Amino acid sequence: MLSTVEKYRKYVNTAMVEKVQPVVIERAKGATVTDVQGKSYIDCFSGIAVVNAGHCNEKVLEAARAQMEKLVHCCSYVYYSQPTADLAEKLAAITPGRLQKTFFGNGGAEAIEGALRLAKQFTGKTEFVALQASFHGRSYATLSITGNSGRKRRGGPYMVGCTFLPAPYCYRCFFELTYPTCEMRCARALEEVIRFNTYDNVAAFIAEPLLGEGGIIVPPDGYFKWIESILKKHDILLVVDEVQTGFARTGKMFAIEHYGVEPDLLVMAKGIADGFPLSAFIAREEIAD
Repeated sequence: MLSTVEKYRKYVNTAMVEKVQPVVIERAKGATVTDVQGKSYIDCFSGIAVVNAGHCNEKVLEAARAQMEKLVHCCSYVYYSQPTADLAEKLAAITPGRLQKTFFGNGGAEAIEGALRLAKQFTGKTEFVALQASFHGRSYATLSITGNSGRKRRGGPYMVGCTFLPAPYCYRCFFELTYPTCEMRCARALEEVIRFNTYDNVAAFIAEPLLGEGGIIVPPDGYFKWIESILKKHDILLVVDEVQTGFARTGKMFAIEHYGVEPDLLVMAKGIADGFPLSAFIAREEIAD
């Protein structure tokens, strides 16, 4: 009989990662995972930024059990569903600014693609600007707006109309300047990127408020305020990717709240359901409609 590791090698496609950690996890609770030999580890990955409320949180499990006893699936865009309506109402209450209407999905990449599509439909424009060192998912569209060649090798060509702005990385500044005497050169560069690198048809600028896989890059204070002013000048939407940073992972419910700007669309996944497959993007009413 094959072991779990042997079954992985024979049946599970893990070609997208360098290796799988040599630990067979059997159970988890709170911040701890336990292997089949009974050895416990502190899960510093937090399920890769998924289990914000801890592994097997009792309140989460209790709610899931209660719902599964009543209804698992009805297609909430064919029939009305009370849990769907209740969650959408809650998200409208806790997200920043005037965000109001939510579309639900299964994973982060799906939600990002939905937000991009809505941005194009609302603006009538077709281009996107994203950040270098960003990561937005492994699907075709999300890799197109991911600014990291390590994630994109052997997958191109990708979508046209995707342009990249240097990341707000003060420690390794693209412009070799020093904050704050740089006067936010990395943000001001957006004006030049729009003018010289696009065909002036940009629907949205998309960014993680804290770049996760890019190296835990924290934009300096005032960065998104400057970005917001340029976007408003050009009638470009601000799409905030909170898949990794959302749901109190940075001390506020959503990381963009640290910067005092109002997103036009905001994308959520991972921590939204503490390990269950759920994602969402929320938009202002006039954009959603």
